[in-house]
Amino acid sequence: MTALAVAAIPVLAGCDTSPDAAAVIGGDRISISDLQSQVNAALADPQIAGALAPGSQFASALGSNRPGFVRVTLSRMITHQLLGKLAAQHHVTVTNKEVSDQIANFVQQAGSLASLRQQAAEGVGVTAAQLPGLIRDTVLQKKLSDALVANLPVTQEQLQSEYQKDIDQYDQLDVAQIAVTSKTLAQKVLTKAQHAPGNFAALAKQYSQDTATSGSGGEVGFVGRSQVVSLVGSAAKAKVGSVVLAHTSGEWIVLHIISRKITPIAQATDQLKSAIFAAQAASLLSKAITAEESKLGVHVNPRYGHWDPKSQAVVASKSAISSTG
Repeated sequence: MTALAVAAIPVLAGCDTSPDAAAVIGGDRISISDLQSQVNAALADPQIAGALAPGSQFASALGSNRPGFVRVTLSRMITHQLLGKLAAQHHVTVTNKEVSDQIANFVQQAGSLASLRQQAAEGVGVTAAQLPGLIRDTVLQKKLSDALVANLPVTQEQLQSEYQKDIDQYDQLDVAQIAVTSKTLAQKVLTKAQHAPGNFAALAKQYSQDTATSGSGGEVGFVGRSQVVSLVGSAAKAKVGSVVLAHTSGEWIVLHIISRKITPIAQATDQLKSAIFAAQAASLLSKAITAEESKLGVHVNPRYGHWDPKSQAVVASKSAISSTG
């Protein structure tokens, strides 16, 4: 047994955590074995190991060494516990569909699932298997923020202004397209599609050069109505049931406007308030977490450091005692 390990024994015995606990939040424990399991799984991931390499641009965010990475991981596990307790108080839950939808949204932003996983590994040090749990907590934070601002007063003018600012979220058209590079071919396809709109999917499979949509009959899905109006040139042309021709970026597009979906302000109020009070929501959530941790008490095993309420993270103690996890 090393001198350092011997010196650690009386310190650990006198702390507010049990010897096999990495942290205690209220009456809930995060065991050392669970923490080590999370850390070991992460460090076995080549992308995370590479991100922790000396000189890496991600090293400072993840912790430049194993003890630092252990603290980052433990901080995330503690925050998960605190969010769960707050969610129970505010009767906020997250469904599997909400998590799946958020993953799909992040995948779209990242460009691919592989890119999203790489960003998660290098940016926050989570593996592909750990990613859904992290995203669930992300969704939970958003819903908690919304719950905290739900009762804040708002005027109809504020709602209307926010509604118009993001109108493409609330006024959308379901469209399908056939994209070709020849104007002559586009006119030919347009005539056929206008004569028999019911054959649009078959025409898309036959003529469209857009490989992303041709296989699904040209279906693009719902897009902001203003985008369609801009593309076709006027609101009059962007009517449901219309088949129109547009030209953009060297392509001719035969566009079928299938349906329109409008979300009225009354149905979008919660979403609008979330946008209006975005800054306040973040502050309120941070204060709520701080209040919860103060009420429950967050006790970290000294081998890992201590909980800093200001940064809401585990930070290294001045003591020479540290852990490699």
